[in-house]
Amino acid sequence: MTTTTATSSGRDVTSELAYLTRVLKAPALREAASRLAERAEAEQWSFEEYLAACLQREVAARDAHGAESRIRAARFPSRKSLEDFDFDHQRSV
Repeated sequence: MTTTTATSSGRDVTSELAYLTRVLKAPALREAASRLAERAEAEQWSFEEYLAACLQREVAARDAHGAESRIRAARFPSRKSLEDFDFDHQRSV
C-alpha cells in the first residue's frame, strides 16, 4: 500500500523517502518505513525509537544478504549444515 504523504510545507515525503533510500542503497528501509511508521504511531514511539527500528531492519537485511553473498562467492560444491552431519560415521566427535 503506497500513499502519497505531503507535509504542511508541500513536500511529497513518500517520493522523497523513496529517492533517499534508493540513493543510500537501503531497500529494506524503503520497504519497511511505512509499516514501521504506522506501528510507531499506534504505539507512540519517539522519533529515536522509530529511527532505530528502521535502521535495525536495514542492518539485519544487509547481514543476511552479506552472508548469502559470501557463501555464493566461496563457490562451495554443496551447502552443508550441522544438521546434515553424520555423527555415527565420525566417532571422534
